Amino acid sequence: MEELFISPLYDRMFTAIFGDPGNIGITRAFLKALLDIPGEDFRDLKVINPALPPLFNRGKKGIVDIRLTAKSGRIIHIEMQVKKSADLNSRVLFYAARLLGDQLKEGDDYRKMRQVISIVICDHKLAETDPSYMSVYELRSRKNNLFTNLLQVVILELPKLPREADSPAWPWLRFLKCKSLEECEMLAKKHPEVEEAVSNTWKLSLGDRLRWMMFDRQIRKMDERMFQRQMREEAMEEGHAIGHEKGREETLLAMARKMK
Repeated sequence: MEELFISPLYDRMFTAIFGDPGNIGITRAFLKALLDIPGEDFRDLKVINPALPPLFNRGKKGIVDIRLTAKSGRIIHIEMQVKKSADLNSRVLFYAARLLGDQLKEGDDYRKMRQVISIVICDHKLAETDPSYMSVYELRSRKNNLFTNLLQVVILELPKLPREADSPAWPWLRFLKCKSLEECEMLAKKHPEVEEAVSNTWKLSLGDRLRWMMFDRQIRKMDERMFQRQMREEAMEEGHAIGHEKGREETLLAMARKMK
């Protein structure tokens, strides 16, 4: 049975645990450990449609992993990214901008806009120069003066997680890194706050887990092909740049010889 364990990092599993309206208690506990917002805002937490329809004909549409609203109207968006992606920052900003702009209708006062918090969970290092595994980004001046609190991005980098707990968020992020059911159960004994999430993980039907494992293998192959293509394209671009620079140097040398 152990080989049927599916990591909580797998997008379908992650969404089944934290994006199911029936598991809103798990999602509430998870977000409370991550976010510094009023506790009462979690009382009416709701999972809503993750689709972002295009704004105009041939406009770009999007589908976020999990989208929620809090009691105050605050929107919380969660994105899971296992593989390193060159467009992740731009994609998260696109989602956040849509979630901000889509709040207003014609004639609405701009003061009706509510904060959007985008939580990005990475199984790779995104902010290489920042040693912290949890980074919060806001719109501020170079002198650190806050421009607005309407947009906040929370980056969680799992490879930077220390071995021992050092914050309320640690047990939840450690849960996401579990590689087996036994590892999950050992974590739940030390940190009861994740016990329900662990239990829910194994309650999912055997049929679902088997289908997801087959689908996961196909996705991994596709991801690997996309990654290899991206690497080839980057190598080609670098080669073109080197070739262009070399050609420029040769031209300048020829001109210098003529002038001499």
